Amino acid sequence: MIARVLPGDTKLEELALEFAGQTPAAIDAQLRSARSTARRAGRRFDAAWVLAHRPAATPQTRARQRRIALHECGHAIAAALLGAVPVTQMLLSNGTGQTHRSNVVHEGLLSEFEDEMTILLAGRASERLTLGTISAGAGGEGGSDLQLATQLLLSCDRQAGLGIHGNSWLGEADMSRLTQHDKDHLRVKLDKMERRAMRLLEPHRDRLERLAAHLFEVREMDADALHPWLHDLIPPARAPIDSPQAGFNPS
Repeated sequence: MIARVLPGDTKLEELALEFAGQTPAAIDAQLRSARSTARRAGRRFDAAWVLAHRPAATPQTRARQRRIALHECGHAIAAALLGAVPVTQMLLSNGTGQTHRSNVVHEGLLSEFEDEMTILLAGRASERLTLGTISAGAGGEGGSDLQLATQLLLSCDRQAGLGIHGNSWLGEADMSRLTQHDKDHLRVKLDKMERRAMRLLEPHRDRLERLAAHLFEVREMDADALHPWLHDLIPPARAPIDSPQAGFNPS
């Protein structure tokens, strides 16, 4: 798309890196705006003009992007360790990040669902492990890490016959009608999944931070670029979901 708008420009690769992960509509809007600005200024519209008029990075935006990179790399390394491979893409874009990978649930076993929840919470665990704090990055609207992990656990309990209700089938949960017992169970179980994710990541902290630093610079990595970072990660023997060495004690 960028090449069509700016054919033959020598800075196309640099501009593509700047726009990595953005939707075609978002890129098109920014190019149109830059073209209009160049026309009003009587200047040539090229990649150098677009790059020169991008918002300047601040210490705050760089810190946020670094946190997002650590978050996404936590997902990727946990996925590799738990067999949710291949990890096909990671990218940073406009204050958000994405990790594309395989699902680890194949036979519908409880252990597989627990692995999937662990991977979903590994981004949050990575932030806590490397930065000592967590952000709201795992939360938000439908499709967030926390929403997906919560719905997966509720499905195990209420629909799959793999949770606290045994063989009972209770149907989909109405989140507004959950009892305090239900909420406490969700909190305790998901906290255990995050602790498990942290234990998985701890031995690989150096690799995690180096991968995040690389992602921070390149903005986007495909399966080929990720392979050297992830291919030799060996899944550990399955450990108990919780242990006294939990890594943190959520209040």
